[in-house]
Amino acid sequence: MNARIFYVLMIVSSFLYTVTWPGLGAANDADGNSSSRKSNMTWTQRVINDQELEVISQRDMDLSPSASRRLLAKLNARDFDYIAQDIRDGKPIRVPNDFTALKSWTPLDKYISDVADLPKFILIVKDVPYIGWYERGKLVGDTYICVGKATSTTAAGLYTVEEKDLNHVSRSYPNAYGEPAPMPWALRIYGTVWIHAGDIMNGHCSHGCVNLPMFSAMALFDWATTGTPVLVVDSLGAVPSVLAENRSNCTLHALVCSSVGRVAAGS
Repeated sequence: MNARIFYVLMIVSSFLYTVTWPGLGAANDADGNSSSRKSNMTWTQRVINDQELEVISQRDMDLSPSASRRLLAKLNARDFDYIAQDIRDGKPIRVPNDFTALKSWTPLDKYISDVADLPKFILIVKDVPYIGWYERGKLVGDTYICVGKATSTTAAGLYTVEEKDLNHVSRSYPNAYGEPAPMPWALRIYGTVWIHAGDIMNGHCSHGCVNLPMFSAMALFDWATTGTPVLVVDSLGAVPSVLAENRSNCTLHALVCSSVGRVAAGS
């Protein structure tokens, strides 16, 4: 083989590989049952251009170039504007092998029976990374997020929304102009860690807070109430076991605790 051709093939192979992500397809099933995942829900790390997005839009009217970029933002945990720049720069990113199969994709289960008795529940998964909010166990909203970097990790645990602040600003970190950094539509879950609207360059880019795209942050802020349970887990695979371990926790299962209280009062 010609040495130049071999060299080119080596470069291409370093940018082009296909992956099935553990979360892919889990929530496209109507019942949220991940056992019936579709085989075409895979992605490839490669370069994509605007011409290809135009072709995709001609094949599927739901997938305008803008809609496809939003899907790429979800899959790469990277804001829309960064994705658009990646496309212009010819940067390899995660690209669905079948855009139509993944256009309604979320890594989260659409239904979680362990929280079916909760009016509201928020789940944050760090390794995907993604956030979802649930009503009586049913997923009603979700988005990609940015959580803490390795040096300032977002701690796994069970929390509640302790405080809401529409126009919160950071007391710890300044913006590019040396002013307190804005953290709008903010929900405090512990210490100085808030869920709020913020920049998302990648899935692990914050000082510990959970950054959401602006419109998702607005929707979550309006939906959430103080006291809403918030579960932060390290990985998607840990969700079932963590919920099982907390079946006697009053934060998730108030009915269990109220039953115990009634028994104690009766004795």
